[in-house]
Amino acid sequence: MSRASRSARRRRPRGHRRGITAGSEGVIDPDMVALFEMFLPSITPLASCVPRPSPRPFRYMVRDTEQQGLCLWDGHLVATTLQGANASQEEIISVVPNRHLERQRWPLFLGIRGGTWALSCGTGPEPRLSLEDVGVMELFSADKDRATPFTFYKTFGGSTHTFEAAAFPGLFLSTAPGEELALAPPPGATAFYLRRM
Repeated sequence: MSRASRSARRRRPRGHRRGITAGSEGVIDPDMVALFEMFLPSITPLASCVPRPSPRPFRYMVRDTEQQGLCLWDGHLVATTLQGANASQEEIISVVPNRHLERQRWPLFLGIRGGTWALSCGTGPEPRLSLEDVGVMELFSADKDRATPFTFYKTFGGSTHTFEAAAFPGLFLSTAPGEELALAPPPGATAFYLRRM
């Protein structure tokens, strides 16, 4: 082994593995652990005896990496810069888990207006992102077929989150300035910052 390759090998940070990147499996989001435990508690004999309050959706302020928030314009969520007077137009996103899909992938329903309208990918052969007049709590109680078009798998990368459509694997929520929220394959996927309200 040459002196240069030995030197380069020594400089590699401990724990670094080729092919592993931030955002891969294994990064735990404490908010999601709390949300799922609230809605879908682990069953233990003691837990079944203790009365629990009715769960409520978690609420988040959502920003993309350009610090654009989401506003409702003409029935669609649009990414825009929110400052001054128009800051009050920002939509707060309500989230509730989907109890039918793989818990370890963090399947969520995303809603606005207190969770009374939910984001859907549609049920046709092609995705059609839209807001529907159905509550996220209603979807939590719905059957799997009804709930899946409204479900997004959330991935946490340590500081940002992505959302993949459960009904259309490989398509993620995506923003562009002044454009409607859309679905795009990985190169166009948007990383979002979430701040719990």
